Amino acid sequence: MRLPGTATPKRLAALIGGRAAFRGTMLLANLVLLAVWGATDYAGYAQAMGSMAFLAPLASIGIEKCALKLIPRLRHTVGSLVGVFVTLAGLLFLVALAVLGTVLAVGRPEAWLLAGLAGLYMICVGVNQVLLGLARALGRPGRDVANHLVLCVALACWTGAAAFLDATPTVFLALCATTTAVLNVVALVLLRPRFGGLRRRSLVRAAVGTSLLMSVADLVGGLSMSLLFVALSVSGAQAESTGLYLASAASSVLLNAFSYLLRILQPDVSRSLHQRDLTAAYDRLSRWLRLLVLAGTPYVLTVLGVALAVLRPYGGVGVVIVYIACVPVIFAAGSANYMMENASTEALTATAAGAAVSLLAVAALAFLTVPLAGALGAVTVLAFGELVHAAMILRWLRSRRAPSPRLVPGREHAR
Repeated sequence: MRLPGTATPKRLAALIGGRAAFRGTMLLANLVLLAVWGATDYAGYAQAMGSMAFLAPLASIGIEKCALKLIPRLRHTVGSLVGVFVTLAGLLFLVALAVLGTVLAVGRPEAWLLAGLAGLYMICVGVNQVLLGLARALGRPGRDVANHLVLCVALACWTGAAAFLDATPTVFLALCATTTAVLNVVALVLLRPRFGGLRRRSLVRAAVGTSLLMSVADLVGGLSMSLLFVALSVSGAQAESTGLYLASAASSVLLNAFSYLLRILQPDVSRSLHQRDLTAAYDRLSRWLRLLVLAGTPYVLTVLGVALAVLRPYGGVGVVIVYIACVPVIFAAGSANYMMENASTEALTATAAGAAVSLLAVAALAFLTVPLAGALGAVTVLAFGELVHAAMILRWLRSRRAPSPRLVPGREHAR
């Protein structure tokens, strides 16, 4: 009997096709919206969406990845686990709303309604990914495909409303947020969660603790992107938000497809890595990360230098080119983080700590690089953040191989 979540070629094709169709539609929609709204209005829309990007991972806080990791390992408690994950998602939805309200109150953005709708849309997207991840973990991938095909149609319709009915960015975001919220209600009803597992403290601790740790990398990614948009705004280069947002949208077609493929394969990977000796795998990962750090650092510096010398006059197109050039570094670091997340508890803790350190590096570099290099520098800051994350993972892997004092040659005779 095939276990829920096990990947097959047919299932992979359907899932990736549905998600690719949505990402492609989103990219085309953004190009149309830029042409319809003009540079000024679109820049405001891009700034709102970019600055609220962190709310999507905050609303999911690693629940999807945790479910795809734990459900294949704890198959006898699947029903109880789903109820725990749904409850956690509900609590995080409220937390994300509170954070959004605080950001709007403290930041006092001029276009507060647009920013608020962007934040609400990002929260709905985060919840949507949790519910679809639970459906896939339970062996019901068709819901994921149907969800994204509906989103494709809706996005095309709302973009048409902007083009032919003069829908403003505010109206467009309101329609997108409403569509996603309705799909979330449908997905929740279809899950039919049972909440008896909330009485089992060990199960709740495992779900909450693992979700928190697995959320760190995604949350850092969202916060890093939001920090870069804030840095552009503070440095007086808000007009370059358009280039950065378009670059993010263009690269997301590839990056999200890669990330999504890893999520589809995660149940199989989790089962494979569960309760096995990972020494050889850690050694291979250590060699790979050493090469990445040593070669990746001068590579990203070269990309930045060439971008500043050649691509600055090309605006958003230049930013997209730089983003594409940095994709290999982002892919490599993301793959290392993926293996660490699905390995031992110690490895998961180590990669979460490394991601947190990388956020500090991004924050420092953003306010040093962006004022000088604008959106071109912002993209390379993201790549440097990934290299810092990789270096922290490498440091942990090397510490595991350090010999215990009791095993240092010669000391056994001294004892």
